[in-house]
Amino acid sequence: MKKLAISALALSAALAGQSFAATSTPVVVIDEFESRVLELVNAERSSAGLSALAFDVRLQAAAEAHSLDMAVHADCFTHDSCDGTAWVTRMRSYYPTGGIGENIAAGYLTPEAVVTGWMNSSGHKANILNSSFLGIGIGYVYEGGSRYGTYWTQDFGTLAAAPVPEPASYAMLLAGLGLLGAVARRHPHA
Repeated sequence: MKKLAISALALSAALAGQSFAATSTPVVVIDEFESRVLELVNAERSSAGLSALAFDVRLQAAAEAHSLDMAVHADCFTHDSCDGTAWVTRMRSYYPTGGIGENIAAGYLTPEAVVTGWMNSSGHKANILNSSFLGIGIGYVYEGGSRYGTYWTQDFGTLAAAPVPEPASYAMLLAGLGLLGAVARRHPHA
């Protein structure tokens, strides 16, 4: 079973002045499926004469968190968080200012299938081809025992992208977050 949902809202002007509680952005990793979705989305944008979207660490963290949230909560397939938090509030905790948009999908097995599904839906396509969006985060989670199996989230933003760190810089990020010591304690030296 495949499902699509959309918030084809470009909330740039309406919400830019509102303040929302910010949370720290987790370290994120971009997997092969997420990278492939970006390639396909940017091919669609190029065909429409639009500039490419760039991965944004804030949007990536938001998208990954939402896909995971939907995957681990039975019967939760919605833009709002599974705890009932409004999608805009959730997004603003990662991406406090600028315009935002979101596409979600479930049950699609490949990046090609999910992008085709989104492009065949006018609202999803409008988000993908929105010329105001500059950054993107793509969350993909596979949860074998869940209702749909696969959960996809695209989060879009109008601000210049905050780049996703390269793997070589993860050690510095972890040290800065105080997590390096915790990792070292889990793997004591002989």
